[in-house]
Amino acid sequence: MQTKDITDALGITRERIKYYKKEGVFVPENPIVNGKTEYTFRDFENLKRLVILTKSGLSCADIKKVQTGAKSLREAINDRQNAIREEIERMTGSLALSEELFSADVQYDSMPTEEYWQFIKRRELAGEIFMDIDDGYYPVSLSRNIRCPHCGIVTAVDLDDYVYDQSSDENENGMGPDIVYSFDSEDNYECAGCGRLVRINGWIREYPIGAYDSESISINRMED
Repeated sequence: MQTKDITDALGITRERIKYYKKEGVFVPENPIVNGKTEYTFRDFENLKRLVILTKSGLSCADIKKVQTGAKSLREAINDRQNAIREEIERMTGSLALSEELFSADVQYDSMPTEEYWQFIKRRELAGEIFMDIDDGYYPVSLSRNIRCPHCGIVTAVDLDDYVYDQSSDENENGMGPDIVYSFDSEDNYECAGCGRLVRINGWIREYPIGAYDSESISINRMED
């Protein structure tokens, strides 16, 4: 089976398969040949199992623990159920707070911050919990403008989607360790312009951490 057969049958994207590979929960039985993977029926069943489990709320980290025997599936599901219930409580608390802000028509610059700060504190003391959004932060962008070797169209591609390894080594010049992001889209990237397969692989180095140093990126045609 080709990647397209899998994605059509399971209703998932190429990026989802790539993500499962990156997280180490899915390893195809056959090696990559000329940038393509021939999937077996067992691969298909394994991917179907992963889709079912992730839709139930399990993370790839949870599944990895089950695969390695660190947890039983029942234990992983029970832990995830508890986490989901806690997340629902957070959402309920945040929904109540947002309703207070909305109904009072609070404006950004004139918000009575102390009033709502105390509102949160009272609710938290009563056992309620709130969502706390983490925007995330990546010092060096892995987004690059990629020119399609088929049609020539340039598209911004986030290479973080295709990272399969992140290594770090200490250097002797006193500037600390580096970080090297290795990526390979294999047969998971289609040009947004012509829809044809393009393979993007290489690495981007961050050194010192938080600062761009160097990169090597290869862009190659793939036969459909």
